[in-house]
Amino acid sequence: MAPPTLEELVYSAAQRALDQQSTALSDLRTRTSTLIAAATLSASFLGAAAIGRGAPAWAVVLAMAAFLLTGAFAGWVLWPARVSFVIDVDRVFEELDPDREDPAAYLLRAAYGLRNTYLENKAAIRRRGVVFRLALIALGTETLLWTLALALT
Repeated sequence: MAPPTLEELVYSAAQRALDQQSTALSDLRTRTSTLIAAATLSASFLGAAAIGRGAPAWAVVLAMAAFLLTGAFAGWVLWPARVSFVIDVDRVFEELDPDREDPAAYLLRAAYGLRNTYLENKAAIRRRGVVFRLALIALGTETLLWTLALALT
């Protein structure tokens, strides 16, 4: 069995990079769903206790604002992203058909196409990662505010 050509290696690496991006985005969305559950539990238990004990209105309002902010950030992360992990077969065939007789050329062109898709996706996924971190900060703030509200009762 002949070793893979450079072009085959490059194409395979480009495919793996897109697969890893898809997994990273899926993992980020899973963590975001867990974050929403944590925010909801925090608001339900700590919030109910704070309100039931007559916590100061300003503390309750700030904690609720942090809860809503957590939800808004998490919603943005979960909102469908403009990313692509699949290839438009018709377009690829049309673009690569002229190089049909030169496998090295069409493999490299296909790999560069995958790389361009990877770079386009990268910015969208990076933004979602930043917003996820903001949601984490908002969740921490919410929990601290509910705890403060309880302490002030």
